[in-house]
Amino acid sequence: MHIMYTSATLDLKTSEGLLHKPHQCKADGNQNTIPSRTNNCDIENSTVKLLNTLEATRATFSKPEKRNKTQAEKDVEYEKSKQLLSFDDAPKHLQFNPFIRSGYRTYLSTKMCVKSMFWWTNETVNIWSHVFGWLLFVGLAINDIHFLSTHASFIDKIIVGTLLICFQICMIFSSIYHTFSCKSEKHYDCFLSIDLLGIALSLLAIYISGIYYAFWCHDNLRKLYIIAVGAIFLTAMLIQVPSLNVSSQLKIVIFVGWAMFGILPTTHWAIKMGGFQNKMVSMLIRRVIGMYILSGLAFLIYIAKIPERWMVGKVDFFGHSHNWWHFFVLAALYYWHNTGLIYVEFRKISQCYYDHVDNF
Repeated sequence: MHIMYTSATLDLKTSEGLLHKPHQCKADGNQNTIPSRTNNCDIENSTVKLLNTLEATRATFSKPEKRNKTQAEKDVEYEKSKQLLSFDDAPKHLQFNPFIRSGYRTYLSTKMCVKSMFWWTNETVNIWSHVFGWLLFVGLAINDIHFLSTHASFIDKIIVGTLLICFQICMIFSSIYHTFSCKSEKHYDCFLSIDLLGIALSLLAIYISGIYYAFWCHDNLRKLYIIAVGAIFLTAMLIQVPSLNVSSQLKIVIFVGWAMFGILPTTHWAIKMGGFQNKMVSMLIRRVIGMYILSGLAFLIYIAKIPERWMVGKVDFFGHSHNWWHFFVLAALYYWHNTGLIYVEFRKISQCYYDHVDNF
């Protein structure tokens, strides 16, 4: 009886790496096999499996080298993403001010957008001016807790507290918009709506606080004007729905109209109080006019793109119209906060100068 034994040659290297195949034992003639030869075949097959396992282990432990390469590529990509673009090379949705010629970010991931807060770009001042504004109103809220605890009623605390919360939301939403505006056009539209929501909340808080204190002796008038500004607020929010496809120009017109609406209750209040002969009117009408001057200057600078239209490329990073818009808005909100405290103080020491019967 003759047994023919065949086995593959153990080759530790192939073009694709180590590849081992199990050996096969064949019998010639008599189908009986010799146990010792079979055992040898099993041993060699076990060896092949062991070598394959070792190869897989070697491949696993070789991955750190690949990770290092990937990290190096990420470092290169990070440095590349930090390179600022000119107006012509910037993402199309960011090309809305042709007088700002440089300092634009490219499309960035969420993580990179956050990191870009610490780069020097044409959005840096926009971001941090309102981060500072948020911190300012947080500090004022803490300070006002002590003032209101001794100078105000519970409803006064609610009014001033709501005012400060809305101002903080406005600041944070503005900073978020400017931080993530370069993520994509879709995200830009989303965060722009959030920014406008913050502005709308601030306007709403300004109106409610002003109307509440101006008409605190006239419940019906107070309710009427609060309902009116609430309706305008809802309209301003409704036009932000993307499916309605409301143009940016119309959105601006509605916001401007909402701001100008304040002239109506202010005039009504002044007449109701007896004109400038009234101590409260003579003292507070100047505050209202000052608020309109600050807001009007902010809007004029923003719309006219001043001063960059006269200094093209000179104020790309600091001093362009959107920077000044932020500064004036922050000043206006701070100014109105102080006006609110004057209202609170005046109400504490003063009584109504007229009957509590409402008449229009």
